[in-house]
Amino acid sequence: MNIKHAIRIALGAVGAMTCAAAFGQQSTTSGTQLEEITVTSQRTQESLQDVPISVTALGEDDLDRRQITNTLDLISQVPNLVGSNNVGLGSATTFFLRGVGQDESISTSDPAVGTYIDGVYIARQINNNSYLYDIERIEVLRGPQGTLYGRNTSGGAVRVMTKRPEEELKAYVDLGYGDYDSYDIKAMLNTPVTDTLAFRVNGFALGQDQGYIKDLTTGEEYWKPEGYGVRAQLRYRPSDSTDITLSVDYANEEGTEVIGSDFNRNTDKDLFTVVSGEEGQFAETDQLGVALNMEFAIGDMTLESITGWRDLNQTYLLDLSDDAVPQYVLPHDSNHKQLSQEFTLSATSGKLDWLAGIFYMAEENSSTVGDELFLFGGIVAANFRKTLDNDTDSLAFFAQGTYNFTDQFSLTLGGRWTEEDKEVDVVQYFVAPGPETGNPGDFPGTPGTLIPLWNTSNVEANGTPSDVTFSEFTPKVALEYRQSDDLLWYLSYTEGFKSGGWNARVTDPRDFTLFNPETVASYEAGLKSEFVDNRLRANLTLFRADYDDFIITALNEQGRFVTINAAETRIQGLEAELLFRATANLDLFGNVGTMDGEYLKLEGADFPITNEVKRTPKASYQLGFNWTIPMPSLGASFFTTATFSHQDTYYNGLKNAPVELAPEQDLLDFLVGYGPDDGRWQLEASCKNCSDDEYYHSTLNFGSLGFATQFPGLPRTWQVKFRYNFGAL
Repeated sequence: MNIKHAIRIALGAVGAMTCAAAFGQQSTTSGTQLEEITVTSQRTQESLQDVPISVTALGEDDLDRRQITNTLDLISQVPNLVGSNNVGLGSATTFFLRGVGQDESISTSDPAVGTYIDGVYIARQINNNSYLYDIERIEVLRGPQGTLYGRNTSGGAVRVMTKRPEEELKAYVDLGYGDYDSYDIKAMLNTPVTDTLAFRVNGFALGQDQGYIKDLTTGEEYWKPEGYGVRAQLRYRPSDSTDITLSVDYANEEGTEVIGSDFNRNTDKDLFTVVSGEEGQFAETDQLGVALNMEFAIGDMTLESITGWRDLNQTYLLDLSDDAVPQYVLPHDSNHKQLSQEFTLSATSGKLDWLAGIFYMAEENSSTVGDELFLFGGIVAANFRKTLDNDTDSLAFFAQGTYNFTDQFSLTLGGRWTEEDKEVDVVQYFVAPGPETGNPGDFPGTPGTLIPLWNTSNVEANGTPSDVTFSEFTPKVALEYRQSDDLLWYLSYTEGFKSGGWNARVTDPRDFTLFNPETVASYEAGLKSEFVDNRLRANLTLFRADYDDFIITALNEQGRFVTINAAETRIQGLEAELLFRATANLDLFGNVGTMDGEYLKLEGADFPITNEVKRTPKASYQLGFNWTIPMPSLGASFFTTATFSHQDTYYNGLKNAPVELAPEQDLLDFLVGYGPDDGRWQLEASCKNCSDDEYYHSTLNFGSLGFATQFPGLPRTWQVKFRYNFGAL
């Protein structure tokens, strides 16, 4: 599907839904109007239709009825959002938003799409696919967010807002069972403590006895997620001017290893069987977090403080070659700590709405990374291990103001200055056969005697600094024209950047090189609209993004695997989101995204400039409905939701090799449920990928070594679920 065809689909859908709405308007009442959606994408509460940026907002009902249980499930819900499990790691979501992302998970490389939980920035993408539970809303901001969100949002931002304690006594328990002998349990208790203090605790437990992936050599089953977690919150509201919430969360998840299959061996192309001879492969994460969110009204101003601390551990052992005698095994053990503090002050002063703030984050990463090689039938055999410590201190000042010249015209100006100090220390070892020395005995790799090969001093001797400072100013300009209460036009220019780092997944000190920040200049023209007595909502965006120092991970001209600033890139396209309330009980929704990416300049890589930019499908779309069927005689209702999403083919590798061409994805999800009108309980049955579309989303193309490993998306799954609500409804 080409871009022009996708644009015709989007515009045709708008026209068709408008005509349908106009026809249906003759027999409808105000009860069929769409509800207003409130978002905080600009750090203050606003209607979605008043925000002059591209935002997808999904509330609690959307998350439940569209079966969004982790961030990876957002892919089909958001135009031009492409994503997958990071190679081998089900706990990590590789987001590519408008063609920009990061599929390298090592700690010296940062993501291009920022993830936030209750306003706290999550620095590492290795566990951004954690289980979602007791969530109020998710907002996905498309395009660079360099002013209000800053670092590492050159592609966009994903914001997850959990539910906070309330004044009523309430609770629920949610029990689910599905195929592969899977179960999940969610529970919540909310209780007032005093007139000004409320407490909320919620948690989950999940497990799966059968794996999605079968190993024909060892008989083991892989990718069978299990875990548990809890979140406790205390909220203090002594007056209308003070709101303080303290949150503590813990989660442990394992069984998230996604073992890929070798394209060259897998002649029947069954992506869910492997022949890896590496026993005991696994992936596990363990994380603890504390957040303190405070908001104070000071006269006409609002002061907000967000404090966050997180401690994350990740361990895994993965065979990336899928061979009875494994050729490339990756053991890994790491700890990641971060502390962040942000203050913002905002107010409305006459015709001026303004916000200013300061952000600070300190991050400490400590990793032990292995590379175990047994190539060409053992002709080349080596076991390498690396200890890697890297720290970051990030400081930013930002401000944004909107001046309302009239009720129709507004101008927004903003800017953010960021400075980051980064430091790295590395020691590379050769692991000789023998007793384990030098590293903790629980490292998952093959034990042995550690022989130092090189360290940070060798890296510096090759001209790469181990201590660097990056600074960047990212401005924003936007013009809004409100033609009517239901029609908003806007134009914007925004800059953003993704931080630089070190090319650390190497065994040669010459390749341990520094790459600089990636910068972007983004242009948008958008429309926010509602028609036919607020029954049809249509939001459209045209965008173009020009990237300098575009960061890619590829083989360089010397044939070595590196992460470098190799390109100038332009990505442009269209996005449309539609919602139509056909009747009081039937909603139709859909979205369309198109992308066209090209390299304008390319240096230092071994592929031609004419190649397609990876993970930029020409078009994608989703269509769906929510339908409620009242049963007055029973005092209950049936409800059902169905979605169909399509994504064109795209290359998941820079070389555009045939093995890197991800196939089209056509996914059908369906849910049906029943419950009394008082909401006391409900029963649901659902399936995801109901047509069992088999596809792969990522390829590790080591063609010169004889293998090209492909990693699958989830197969068809079904589940039945029962929920009971206690207390206030």
